[in-house]
Amino acid sequence: MSLFRKLLGKEGEDRAADFLVGQGYKILERNYRTRAGEIDLIALHEGMVVFVEVKTRTSNAFGAPELAVTPQKQRRMVKAALGYLRFKKLHQMPCRFDVVAINSAAEKELELIRNAFEMDRTYL
Repeated sequence: MSLFRKLLGKEGEDRAADFLVGQGYKILERNYRTRAGEIDLIALHEGMVVFVEVKTRTSNAFGAPELAVTPQKQRRMVKAALGYLRFKKLHQMPCRFDVVAINSAAEKELELIRNAFEMDRTYL
């Protein structure tokens, strides 16, 4: 991954975290990594553990940022989230998966998509 893409991703995650805090989220973890995958942000919001994927784009050349959260990415996130819930002994906590899409070329630059996808058996 190029240095530009790393810096763009970090800047996007910083902006997303600031935005989420302003929306009442409490950030618990950033860049949580397991062998199964990575989760950009993990937060608490309204009594739920929220696993957040941040996608940042500078143009529309490759489509909207949220389209990059493919079924494969969703599967990796679910597996990493299950590991996090086990490790932190949060089995009984409700959870959801949100996406923050940042596109500096779009009119609405930052968009929060709550419940962007559901965890189901096909991901396990």
